[in-house]
Amino acid sequence: MRELIVMVPSDDGKEIYLGHPGDSSNFYIYLLKEDGSFENMKVIKNEAKDMEEKGEHGSKSKMKKVLQLLGRVDVILSRRNSPNLIRMANNTEVQPVIVRKVQTIEEGLKKLSEHFEEVYGRIEKRRQGERFDVMLI
Repeated sequence: MRELIVMVPSDDGKEIYLGHPGDSSNFYIYLLKEDGSFENMKVIKNEAKDMEEKGEHGSKSKMKKVLQLLGRVDVILSRRNSPNLIRMANNTEVQPVIVRKVQTIEEGLKKLSEHFEEVYGRIEKRRQGERFDVMLI
């Protein structure tokens, strides 16, 4: 069965963080299966949350620190776009996905599962060097 490793930023483990993902307290890592089922694999404390940023919000050094903390993930699920999500979309194998009309992690993962084929296809192409914009669902 095909699967995606999804990072969801959240302060409380219930709602998707409303701000930029790198500003959340924690990163919740889920395994989303093609049949729509999902399970929480782990929670990572966001040690990059309070990194001092010089100049604009969303520094490259903060993005690198977040990616180091996460390890391998396929998708970052967020309620809001950010400069670093755009950078990730343009430069990494990670596919950022924005879900604007949901609040909870469960709702977000269900909505993502409705687009599983498209997202999985993008991830496969990303692994071969193709890049796509941040996806809005």
